[in-house]
Amino acid sequence: MKLHWYIVKEVIPQFFSALVILSTILVVSQLVRLSEALVAFGVSLENIMLPFLYIIVPFLSFNIPISYLAAVMLAFSRFSSDGEYAAMLASGFPLKQAAKPVLLVAVILYFIACYCAVYGEAWGRKELVNFYFRKTQTEVDNLIKHRLQEGVFSEDFMGFMLYAEKISPDRSRFGNLMIAPGGASKERFTILAPTGGITGSVSEGRLNLMLEKGILHSGNRERGEQSVLKFDQMEIDLLSMFRERVLGGDEVKDDYRSYPPFELYRYINSIEKNPNVSRQIYYKARFLLHQRIATPFIVVIFACFGMALGVTDPRAGKNRAYSGAIAGIIGGYVVLMGFKWFAEKGAISAPIAAWLPNVVLLLFAWFLMYQKNRLPPSESPLDPQHIQWWVELKKRWALIRQPSRKG
Repeated sequence: MKLHWYIVKEVIPQFFSALVILSTILVVSQLVRLSEALVAFGVSLENIMLPFLYIIVPFLSFNIPISYLAAVMLAFSRFSSDGEYAAMLASGFPLKQAAKPVLLVAVILYFIACYCAVYGEAWGRKELVNFYFRKTQTEVDNLIKHRLQEGVFSEDFMGFMLYAEKISPDRSRFGNLMIAPGGASKERFTILAPTGGITGSVSEGRLNLMLEKGILHSGNRERGEQSVLKFDQMEIDLLSMFRERVLGGDEVKDDYRSYPPFELYRYINSIEKNPNVSRQIYYKARFLLHQRIATPFIVVIFACFGMALGVTDPRAGKNRAYSGAIAGIIGGYVVLMGFKWFAEKGAISAPIAAWLPNVVLLLFAWFLMYQKNRLPPSESPLDPQHIQWWVELKKRWALIRQPSRKG
């Protein structure tokens, strides 16, 4: 029992350290994605911390298994290099006994990761959109009521340059409007309109800029092309424009990802026989429902991989373990994504595509554990001469061919 607790105390700190490092890498990778939002809303603690929280929580279902793989591998690698694992074997404490506390923690982490996938992902995506909508409403109201002045160019209107020669007292109507992309945009056009106004609000889910009897100038400098389009009325959906610019097209298209499980289940049933909804969206939503429960189970599989990789010959060094961990992560990802692709194309049933990779990887992980448990740490579990069924198969083949040689 003391050895079980000793193993847990060695693994848990390593797990939290790896989880913090992975989360930090994730935060850094999202800086470019959130830079436009920070420019639009201003740099503040709230504008930095809350979006990162909403992004990190959905990824915990992936970060937890990877962090636990690293923690288990590092812990057992240290046991091997310090001679502690050899002492465990000498005292009658084999790998299958050491695996009990590791797998128990893995099961607990599975339920935590599963909760993060089922509820955390939906919560994070929904709260991120709501956060941006609230900030958008504040920024647009502040722009219209305070920063937008008659006869002054405003260069921070959602990445566009806005000019109004006249503004009504209630600041809902404008005269002699001009709209053009901001300096960082690659788009080249200018919209001129004698009158226009803003209708709706973010809280209503409808925020439009109406332009009347205007002219749209567009062109391509490299090709020397110019075009002029006159219109009686133009309606610019500011909410859609903002979603595409800050959240990205995938976030807008995949709204079902922000649904909790029961709502997602009802959504799948509602579009199953709806001819107006693409079948690919139905396949993606159905696979997502099963994936959120199945994918976190890889934490149990990675626990087995971590023990098999960590138990090595002290003279061999740790490079082989690190290479094996990286190969395991990449291999697992490729297998999961492969089955996901087939499921989203409708070639494989969603439950099978979600759980079959886990079954295959679990069988392979169990085989490695079985080999490591019965072999000395210096021996490779994948060496053909240590695989019993392969040795037996070679012996039988040799017996079958022996009479033919005599003949």
